[in-house]
Amino acid sequence: MNKALIVDDSEPNRRLPALILGQLGWATTEVADGGSALDVARLDHFDCILLDLHLPDLRGDEVCRRLRESGAQPDTWIVAYTGESPDHIAQITQGSPFDAVLTKPITRKSLLQALPPSER
Repeated sequence: MNKALIVDDSEPNRRLPALILGQLGWATTEVADGGSALDVARLDHFDCILLDLHLPDLRGDEVCRRLRESGAQPDTWIVAYTGESPDHIAQITQGSPFDAVLTKPITRKSLLQALPPSER
């Protein structure tokens, strides 16, 4: 079974992808901040992490960088999950080790397109 970590400080923005992924047979874990994401990622392996760019404690690109540098999730597909404009997304994610970008509000189709290619 595939596992996803959904990181967003907004509960509705966690619930929708959790619902869609659950319908696809994924197990999901939800957290509301970057520190919790780092803690959970140290304890469990995830196939995909949806990572909001604006969290209450750390920016999403910083969390992504720390995850990659720690080696805790070396083969995990990390998706920048945001409601920002395309220009701002490009500015924030430039040089960051994200694998994909998922723009809010999401649809089932857009979420599927953001998943690892082997899972689409």
